[in-house]
Amino acid sequence: MKVWVDVFSNDEMVSDSYKSTVIFDDACLEVQAKYITKAGDGDIDIGAGNAFGGGAEEEVDESGGETVINVVEAHKLQECQLSKKDTMAMLKAYLKRVVGYLKENGKEDRVPGFKKGATDMIKLIMEKFDEMMIFTGENFDTEAGLAFSYTKDGETEPVFLFFNDGCKEVKF
Repeated sequence: MKVWVDVFSNDEMVSDSYKSTVIFDDACLEVQAKYITKAGDGDIDIGAGNAFGGGAEEEVDESGGETVINVVEAHKLQECQLSKKDTMAMLKAYLKRVVGYLKENGKEDRVPGFKKGATDMIKLIMEKFDEMMIFTGENFDTEAGLAFSYTKDGETEPVFLFFNDGCKEVKF
């Protein structure tokens, strides 16, 4: 299993358990998430079937359950409420930090692609800002990587956007 960890906070952000695509000149990892029901006793309904038999979907007692997003629940992402102005200021500082990280780690050739792709990603985030949910890693380090989630037009499940160059892949 691969896990993407924020290079500044070392918070686990996402894993290869979800369908993902690298977009915006490889600067953005787009991850397809799902709404799941977390049962009152801490169990999580992951949908139809399981590895221990039965292909039928089990009924979940909705009375004690809570609907959550699987990526948020599994990686302990923390939602934060930010204004558009504050988000933009944080993103500018973060982009400078990532460029510095890339240069310090011998990845100078990646900087132009990151800058172009990150700019395109930020344009999307700002265009859809009113629909976006913003998350930090588990430690709520707002100077580290942020994750953005929204539901694409015509879709029912959310997608997440992560700055690919601000994460490192760790294999377990």
